[in-house]
Amino acid sequence: MLRLIVLFVICSITLAENELTTGVSNFASDFYQECAKSTTGNVIISPFSVATALALLSQAADGNTFEEIKTELNLNANKSILATQFHEYYDLLEHGVGKSIFSIANQVYVQYGYPLNKNFQQVAVESFKSGIESVNFGNRDEAAQTINHFVEVKTKEKIKQLIKPEMLSTDSRVVLINAVYFKGEWKYKFNKEFTIKSDFYTSETESTPVDFMHIEGQYHYTELNDLDASALEMKYADSNYSMVFLLPNNHAGLETLETKLKGHDFSKITTEMRLQKVKVNIPKFKVEFEVKLNDILTNLGMAEMFSARADLSGLLEAKELLKVSDAIHKAFIEINEEGSEASAATGFTITKRIGGVSGAEFYADHPFIYYIFDHNSKTTVFIGRIKNFN
Repeated sequence: MLRLIVLFVICSITLAENELTTGVSNFASDFYQECAKSTTGNVIISPFSVATALALLSQAADGNTFEEIKTELNLNANKSILATQFHEYYDLLEHGVGKSIFSIANQVYVQYGYPLNKNFQQVAVESFKSGIESVNFGNRDEAAQTINHFVEVKTKEKIKQLIKPEMLSTDSRVVLINAVYFKGEWKYKFNKEFTIKSDFYTSETESTPVDFMHIEGQYHYTELNDLDASALEMKYADSNYSMVFLLPNNHAGLETLETKLKGHDFSKITTEMRLQKVKVNIPKFKVEFEVKLNDILTNLGMAEMFSARADLSGLLEAKELLKVSDAIHKAFIEINEEGSEASAATGFTITKRIGGVSGAEFYADHPFIYYIFDHNSKTTVFIGRIKNFN
């Protein structure tokens, strides 16, 4: 089960899709690296959710604020083409979902008495399929409750309390929300009778007993010699979506693997895999993760949106100086014998500112990386790591 929320308080179609999906893929690698550095524990994030929230925000940005967002998303298009690309991108992602469930929800909350810029509102609704709702941020408890209820509904109640009332004030003007939800059943389900306790090694000498699922069958698998790791792909039933596991060859090899993955195109890993018989042993796990994005996005080169130099002049009809005061991302994932469920949400709060071997075995008994991948669009929708079971 995986849910994610992100909050922020086409030449030819083929070319546009390729540019956008490549850009989001590169952003996924950079974003994961920064989030992984922010904690010593487990991680689950949705680079797609954050990229979507950034792309929506970019429609209100101008000058260097827009250029920073566009550069980090690795895109060359102007705002109009970017909006068209995302509209096509959504259709591409939803086209291959099959029997899995995948939903994207954008929502713009705006302070009563401050109409959105007409061009921004039109793009938000038509290209980003966003809803628009007026609220009173001065009543911050009620406003937070309204926003959080939307997030809970869109993530099947897996993401709760995304917005804290203290993030809102009488100076708040707009909150941008993106929520993503995914649920898929394995193509080949694990038999619960084969789930047993076994040791998960958090270091070369320390371990914790956890529930391991076991199955044998034909899976796409490969040894990644350049990464000193192995990779396993588990497909979801009647879907273009799958989950990929990256397992370091050494018990203490996760940090080295993460370093080698910097700037890596995750979509290329699946092209190296070959179908073969594999004995699969993977622990059941559930992860919740929350991270404030202000410093992370600043480190990635998007500092101006948080500063007094921010140019968000395309957001409101009123000519008021604005900046992003808070950006937060929250995600959830659960993996069991039936499949996966995941969700995420991202939010931005904008406020007024002043100035190959046959018979292989994949035994994930030590820290590893995983990601949910859409083959249709070559998108890493969710990515995370398991380091411990504390």
